[in-house]
Amino acid sequence: MGKFKGGSDDWLDDEDSSSGRAQLRAPKKGKPTVDFLEIDQSNGTVVEVFPNQCVVLGDEPKDRFACTYRKAKMPNAEARERSPVAVGDRVRFEKMGSRDGVIDGISRRRNMLARPAPERAMRHVLSTNVDRLVIVAACAKPEFSPGLVDRFWVAAQSQEIQTILVVNKIDLFEPGDRPWTIYTQIGLPTIEISTKTGMGIDQVDALIRDGVSVFCGHSGVGKTSLLNRLSQREIGRTGEISEATGKGQHTTTGAYFIPGTSWIDTPGVREFGLLDVQPEELKKFFPEMQGLACEVEDCLHEAESGCAAKSLFRYASYRRILESLRSPDA
Repeated sequence: MGKFKGGSDDWLDDEDSSSGRAQLRAPKKGKPTVDFLEIDQSNGTVVEVFPNQCVVLGDEPKDRFACTYRKAKMPNAEARERSPVAVGDRVRFEKMGSRDGVIDGISRRRNMLARPAPERAMRHVLSTNVDRLVIVAACAKPEFSPGLVDRFWVAAQSQEIQTILVVNKIDLFEPGDRPWTIYTQIGLPTIEISTKTGMGIDQVDALIRDGVSVFCGHSGVGKTSLLNRLSQREIGRTGEISEATGKGQHTTTGAYFIPGTSWIDTPGVREFGLLDVQPEELKKFFPEMQGLACEVEDCLHEAESGCAAKSLFRYASYRRILESLRSPDA
């Protein structure tokens, strides 16, 4: 079957995009298994990750420690990861000085937001143990594109993570269609905001007061500006939109807990591949596809005769994601 061409110009599906499933390697045979810790055995939370070390916020006292790893104590994961730990991990660490330490155990993760790493044989875990995903998009500059929204929402549903969609730069909106309103209709809470005027900021604040929230989105949509508004202080650098592509330039180089908050900021991205989602289960993460009266029983909503999904707004996006799950290198 030929490559499905949808009707929208979706950045996520550029021809050079590597947005499919990663071919993850299993642990080497014969290597001893290291168990995860019980949650009450941990004494800190990873708040930022760097090459070969990370920053841990200790429970008692609430100080930040630059930590390395005792790799022999790191649990074997199902797949190779870019780092032994990720932001949000609960860990046990031993203090080696006033501000240094070493990690010798990790608690089992409640959930995680992850994507294939550029190396393709690894997975990149953006954050773990979160209560909520806040997908930040823009209505203009850059133009709203549903591809990344759909992929993030599928990833969150697969991990049972509550999700909200925030559409920024509404002050730039020119009268016309609001393609993001479909998400409210199918069960994804959606809030229109302007970080310039302050519109909608209080609504977002009310939804993220409890638990840990991770903020994700395209580069240039104003995610950092939103976090600045919510925290009422400057928490990160903001960037300009690339004149050449109309897409954002990266300003956050890695996920991190914003000090003094329960919010995790993540790098702006141009693509987001899915992990641990099988093609045959994708349709369950598209709420509007539930209960359709298709002629074929257990219709996959691909090319079947009498498929009732073909008229749905997100059908093209569904088909692109389905294809990427089947053919990661397509």
